[in-house]
Amino acid sequence: METTDTAAGDGRDSATSEPRDDLAVARPLPEYVDWLVGVAIALGGMALFVGGTAVTFVVDRELLAQDIEAGEITIVVLQRDLTEAEMLEFSLEVVNWTGIGLLLTGIGLVLFAIGYVGFRHRAHQRVTDEGVVGTYRSSAVLGAVATSVLSFAPFSPVLGGGLAGYLEQPASGRPVSVGALSGFVAMVPALVILGFVTIGLYLGFATIQEAGLGFVVVAGMVFGLLVVSAYGAGLGALGGFAGGRLAQNSSDVE
Repeated sequence: METTDTAAGDGRDSATSEPRDDLAVARPLPEYVDWLVGVAIALGGMALFVGGTAVTFVVDRELLAQDIEAGEITIVVLQRDLTEAEMLEFSLEVVNWTGIGLLLTGIGLVLFAIGYVGFRHRAHQRVTDEGVVGTYRSSAVLGAVATSVLSFAPFSPVLGGGLAGYLEQPASGRPVSVGALSGFVAMVPALVILGFVTIGLYLGFATIQEAGLGFVVVAGMVFGLLVVSAYGAGLGALGGFAGGRLAQNSSDVE
């Protein structure tokens, strides 16, 4: 009978020397950790939803008009002072689309949290029959949450990626990829919101007859989105590498 074993420490199939996708740690994190992660994601989503609600339904045309008239809002486009009417229309587009982005991102995060907890609960239920529970995606999500919580610290994706890589190294031996995934996932809410802000900026420029400048701004924003994505994924991969090495060294000592 042919048997397939897993090489200790690197998560590779001894018959093919390739990383296995179905590997899982023998002692996965307790299920309550998944619940805590889900709660953290849901709280973040609700905060964005509340902020989006305020921006969408509180900051209205009348309020913006008052601020513009009082001189609290001033917009200059290529050294051209806009009229109050133009500033109002431009501001309305940006504010409305930013509010929509916050609302949709908040709702998306809450729904993701519910789905994540449900998915992980079913995975833990299967551990009784199969003896294993998959970890790759959960490690990436846990690292992304850590990145968001530690966002006040410089280069926080390194820390989140390091956590994801440390947890995933014993399971699949893919700490770098899981770290990169965690860093990118942590950036997704910001990318979505910035995407809606970009739409608002373009439509705002279009309302003041500056569609050409709007295209330039959109191009700059798209480039910025790519930079943010690369920043999260790159630093996450770096952290994943460090976390994986730490986990491997700890395993060698034991």
